[in-house]
Amino acid sequence: MIQKSITAILILTAIITAFVGCSENDNTNLEPNKNVINIEDAKLFNFPLFGITPISINIKQPTIVDNKETVFGEIDIVIPNSVSLNEIATSLTSDELNLSKFNILPGNNTALNYETQSHIHSIVNVLDESEELLHYTVNIEQEVIPTPPTLTVTDFKFEASKNSQLTEDVTIEKRVDEFNSQTIYLFVPTGTDFSNLTPTATFDAENVFYTQDSSISTIDVNTPYPTTETSFDFTYPKRFIIVLRDDANNKIKWVNVFVDVKNPVEIENTDITTSDITTTSSPSSFRGITTWKNVGNHVLRFKSATTYEDKMPTSNIDFITARRNFTSMGVEPKESANINVIVIKDLPVGEYKSTAVFYSKFDSHDAIDDIVNTAKLNITTNVIN
Repeated sequence: MIQKSITAILILTAIITAFVGCSENDNTNLEPNKNVINIEDAKLFNFPLFGITPISINIKQPTIVDNKETVFGEIDIVIPNSVSLNEIATSLTSDELNLSKFNILPGNNTALNYETQSHIHSIVNVLDESEELLHYTVNIEQEVIPTPPTLTVTDFKFEASKNSQLTEDVTIEKRVDEFNSQTIYLFVPTGTDFSNLTPTATFDAENVFYTQDSSISTIDVNTPYPTTETSFDFTYPKRFIIVLRDDANNKIKWVNVFVDVKNPVEIENTDITTSDITTTSSPSSFRGITTWKNVGNHVLRFKSATTYEDKMPTSNIDFITARRNFTSMGVEPKESANINVIVIKDLPVGEYKSTAVFYSKFDSHDAIDDIVNTAKLNITTNVIN
């Protein structure tokens, strides 16, 4: 009996010991491994720079799945324009990263050049820096200082593709600046219909307006320049004024668009022959021997004295002279006026030829006198007994 009791006690003790052992093993397996790092704790929420106060910092956190990084994070920093992108170092403290557990590489003591490239910073285990936990691609740029608009019509043209009456593009021939204003000059072929032209324009301005009513003060012009293809009437006396505004800097500039032709004078008959004259003691006058017409788009005025060329016989004397009639207000587009010719007295018998060269200018636009072409009239006269 005693032997059986001892055996039972030993069996019971073995069972209890095995159960306790299993329980202890189960509890051990349930406890977390204190050596496993939660990499969520290694995230950065700021990225201070040594000696630099950034204008802005934007942090995009790494993507973490099952305590593993799958996508690098990004840090975009903008610094003042006056600060160099070279020799920039971090200035991380325990406020940004738990330095008892983690470190950052490159670290605070490493100055980097961000002028041409970004840099990847790694968050590592402080006990084993070969164990990279998270990564941030750091981009640093200087602040872009907005450049005030120049208030300029950078381009203004009539493209042949948008104007069926043109065979080639017409671009700005000349710009003339005045205080707070500018005039741009474009010259289309003679015969162009000024009432139906479609411009293509670009501007360096915050806001662009236009008007064809010159009685409106430029500060009151509020019709936005169209952003779609639009045909305009440039026919005299209409004006075309573009108003450029920079409200942020309280600046304004207006641009007058001048459209005309380089050959504004059309002579009805460019080759004329006067009636025969005799060798009298008084000059011979031929009034209205032909006419000239303003085929341009602005008022024409007399520019300078008529000159003469191709004289036959060759002479220093202008034996034939011609004069165009002008009104005091000038000759408006489509208006015509007479041309008068005078042959001097006492010429020997014979045939005389001369080409009169007429010079014109657009009223109030002296800056383009050198662009306006001359008009020529070939004159022949016969002196008889």
